[in-house]
Amino acid sequence: MAGRQTMSDHDDDQPAKRRSLVLIAGLIALGAAGVAIAVATGALRLDKSVNSSPSPGELAQQRCQSAVLTRLLSPDKATISDIRTEPSALESDGRDYSSLMTSEPLKGVDAARIKVLNVSGTANAPSEVGSMISDRFDCRAYFVDGTLVHTLVVFDHAH
Repeated sequence: MAGRQTMSDHDDDQPAKRRSLVLIAGLIALGAAGVAIAVATGALRLDKSVNSSPSPGELAQQRCQSAVLTRLLSPDKATISDIRTEPSALESDGRDYSSLMTSEPLKGVDAARIKVLNVSGTANAPSEVGSMISDRFDCRAYFVDGTLVHTLVVFDHAH
């Protein structure tokens, strides 16, 4: 009876198939563990690509912090705390008037194209006599068509 398999021939293939399945399952588990470790250590980021640019809020905060520090007597010894960034309405007849009239990137731009983020916080810096002062600030970050073009820093006290 050539060409016919007997029951005993079929049973001989079972251990080989089982070994193959165990090997495949082991490789899958090893790969999943590798991905989990990469995500946990930050080597693989699922939420953002590595080359992602900062959000408008992050950009406004960075630029405002830099602008605040340049206005202080000892920027290298200063710190900024209690920082908040939030959307704000453009006040063309109020506090945004001077920026709209004198800042070149904003002059003549239709108000509908301008978005404003307000960054506020506290600047902590040494004074002329060496004591530490804390002063609240507001920084208006102006975006035209999604691009940050101007910032305006206003302190509670003169600097």
